[in-house]
Amino acid sequence: MQKDYQKTMHACFIGYIVQAIVNNFVPLLFVMFERSYQIPLSRITLLITVNFCIQLSVDLLSTWFLDRIG
Repeated sequence: MQKDYQKTMHACFIGYIVQAIVNNFVPLLFVMFERSYQIPLSRITLLITVNFCIQLSVDLLSTWFLDRIG
């Protein structure tokens, strides 16, 4: 019996699309954040760097974890 994982695959694709939108939309607002909230650009870039490192770590750990549970 073959299992149908179409809904799971579509949910994963949608998750990646949402993740890409979130990670690419905020950098477009850097100048606005800097002016509106008086946040230095160095602090904003630090936040983005931390976000990128956390996202990369979660992606790598999830592949290992999912490989273990099947």
